[in-house]
Amino acid sequence: MQGRHLQALLVEDDDAYATMLQAELTAESSARVSVERARSLADATSRLAARPFDAVLLDLGLPDSSGLDTYARLASAAGGTPIVVLTASDDDGLALGAVHAGAQDYLVKSAADASHVARALRYACERAALRRTLIDREARFRTLVDQSQEAITLLDEQRVAIYHSRAVETVTGYLPQELEGQRVDRLIHEEDRESWLQTFASCVDHPGTPHPLAYRFQHRDGSWRFGEAVIASHLTNAAVRAVVLNHRDVTQQKEAEEALRASEERLREVYKMEAVGRLAGGIAHDFNNVLTAIFGYTDLLLEQLPDDVSRGDVLEIRRSAERAASLTRQLLAFGRKQVLQPRVVDVREVIAAVEPLLRRVVGRHVDIAVRCDAPIAKIRADPGQIEQVLMNLCANARDAMSQGGQVEIRVQDRLVTPEEALRRSGLEPGAYVLVTVTDSGPGIPDEIRPHIFEPFFTTKEQGKGTGLGLATVYGIVKQSGGGVYLDADGSATFAIYLPSLAETTPEVGR
Repeated sequence: MQGRHLQALLVEDDDAYATMLQAELTAESSARVSVERARSLADATSRLAARPFDAVLLDLGLPDSSGLDTYARLASAAGGTPIVVLTASDDDGLALGAVHAGAQDYLVKSAADASHVARALRYACERAALRRTLIDREARFRTLVDQSQEAITLLDEQRVAIYHSRAVETVTGYLPQELEGQRVDRLIHEEDRESWLQTFASCVDHPGTPHPLAYRFQHRDGSWRFGEAVIASHLTNAAVRAVVLNHRDVTQQKEAEEALRASEERLREVYKMEAVGRLAGGIAHDFNNVLTAIFGYTDLLLEQLPDDVSRGDVLEIRRSAERAASLTRQLLAFGRKQVLQPRVVDVREVIAAVEPLLRRVVGRHVDIAVRCDAPIAKIRADPGQIEQVLMNLCANARDAMSQGGQVEIRVQDRLVTPEEALRRSGLEPGAYVLVTVTDSGPGIPDEIRPHIFEPFFTTKEQGKGTGLGLATVYGIVKQSGGGVYLDADGSATFAIYLPSLAETTPEVGR
């Protein structure tokens, strides 16, 4: 700026002073200032519109304007061009008013020679350039802040918000001006507030050190969201003098992580049951071979032994082998290695046929209610195995309701959507007949729910259960192409999905 030749506009109606000043500036080679003169405000406005100037020298008393109004009108026309006010010796108050209004400087005409004027003009240009730089930097900063996906909040030592970026509306639902002047922790969940306050205090005690923070906050719509923030104290920084909070809504991320975790857990459960099923089926198959030999030799002994004590012992061996064979059949069912005889059946007819037996199984103290929606599609399954599924579930319900209660069996068509299939591990989207069996007992504790379909898992006393009832249900339904699930609704509700042969599409989610 010091070496550059300045182009200045002199706005002055005093011909003598203007001529003198122009002559002095021309004679002062070191001044390096060229002056173009305007005699009125209108003339100056026209010249400013015609071409740019580096600075303006302005006399506030002009033929067509006077006082501070002169400065205001010329400043509007000059844009960011720096203005130096020229004044008589008795107009200091007016000149200071112009400086307060934005003028870069003022000079008393009688005390300012060419070197003073040139120096004032150069200083005015430098200050104006610095001001423009600061304005540009602030504009860039605000643009970066306002375009950020994260909300930026400045807090004082009392946690009161003194500034919010535009993104705070996206995060909280509130306009920035609605939250300014308020403590931000009023939106924090009460269970997370103490941790939030402790982190804020630690942040203030360690200036410049960023502190991560996770919390829940209340959105304007009343819902609770998950938030993450990085908070750092810059209270000692003269340019900031605030605690800076960068925060964002991570609710969708949290929900996606939870959905992924649940999906992985369901997948692990499927793999576990598949592995256990293969193991159980293999063991049962080999054990059946051993039992076949036991049955063969005991039958031979029974043919050879007379009707005495020894024959009774052999009969007891055979009865024990029969009980073992029953267990292996259940293991084969769980391992999906049993021989099925599937055919097209109506589930309602299967239930109607087995209902009298079910009532005898549960006893007089337990009532059975059957509800069948219409229409109901047919399925392809082994009716005897479907009866076994219902028998096992009703027997379990009876054991859970020693004081009596009710079992409800409901049948309905169901179209499983891709979204529902994600919640039901191992189930494919499509048309199913859904059979639910619900009892009015105390329900199944959460801690044992993940294990109920595992073979030999039981909560009954030793000798009162094999732990194969639900494992058999699981294997039969899986071998029939469906899936069985325990719904987490507080009661013991088993949902059995059996692929339907429906030609029509049932209502989604019915």
